[in-house]
Amino acid sequence: MKKILNERLQTLSAFIEDGEVVLDIGCDHGLLGIYLSLNRNNIHVISSDINKKPLNKAKENIHKYHLDDKIDLRLGDGLSVVSDDIKTIIISGMGTETIINILKSINNYSNINKLVLSPNNDFPLLREHICKLGFYITKEEIVLENNKYYLISEFKRGYNKCDYYFGKLNLKDAIVRKYYQYIYDKNRQIFSNLSLKNKLKKISLLKENWRIKKIVFDK
Repeated sequence: MKKILNERLQTLSAFIEDGEVVLDIGCDHGLLGIYLSLNRNNIHVISSDINKKPLNKAKENIHKYHLDDKIDLRLGDGLSVVSDDIKTIIISGMGTETIINILKSINNYSNINKLVLSPNNDFPLLREHICKLGFYITKEEIVLENNKYYLISEFKRGYNKCDYYFGKLNLKDAIVRKYYQYIYDKNRQIFSNLSLKNKLKKISLLKENWRIKKIVFDK
């Protein structure tokens, strides 16, 4: 089978195991659900979107791969399409604020015990909000694609200590270190462009870079 996923979704797919019942929220063209259906055993995928146009495209793609009886399509907003059989939710390709807004009522759905999330921005904020909803981080990866860094996080229901800034990333991984070098350099550039009246912001940037240097590069 030819590669139908970009690198981020290919990496994300590894977070899904055989036998899971998965809801892909904001499925776009449905390619992730198709890939999972073809490469996992005893998996059931529900692909949803708030708009009819991408859902219709997903339907065409699903038919192309002869998976009409393997993937359910649901039109709806976020958690409104959740049914009792769903245990895992995937959300990727959205901003952190959007993901947080979608999942703010997740505790009304006790059957959901696993979240696989890939935000486009503000990784610490995502970790903080999801952990405060009663989930903890089990594993994470950073993907570099088209000169942009993406986080993929797996959360499971329960309480455990969460590091909102570094999460569960392997700080010895080359891509992870490259990502924090990028953040470090970006902070230095912002710092140099700030005027003296932005004292609190400058202090915040210095503290963040001090932590990156101590935790990532001095070990």
